[in-house]
Amino acid sequence: MFSVSARTQYGIRALAYLARKPGWEAVGAEIAEAEDISPKYLEGILTRLAAAGLVRSERGKNGGYRLARAPDGVVMADVVAALDGEVRPVDCVDSLGICGHDTSCSSRKFWIGLKTAIDEYLGNRTLADIIENGADPGSAN
Repeated sequence: MFSVSARTQYGIRALAYLARKPGWEAVGAEIAEAEDISPKYLEGILTRLAAAGLVRSERGKNGGYRLARAPDGVVMADVVAALDGEVRPVDCVDSLGICGHDTSCSSRKFWIGLKTAIDEYLGNRTLADIIENGADPGSAN
């Protein structure tokens, strides 16, 4: 089954929490408690988000995490890439030679279309969309 990893789900929840805070900042323990995420697991997620330039971390007495960009500048494609890498519903969307069917595979175009749709959706959604709408900004919900 095609699914989003827990790491990405938690990362988006942590970013949404930060985006709702005044100054877009909080300490890791606060985020972990509010979002019911293991503090150690969250630390790894926040480290990846910091390496990708999506959050900034500060050590010390007044340390914590802060969004590195405004919520409307945090693109979901960047979040997913930072936490899980490129979206690939199947391995062959990026390269041939994975299986013996290669160019004769009648379903490869379907998988490429799915990847394109996912990439487009993630590229057109921001953290602001999540915190303002809670869902797809184009949906009736």
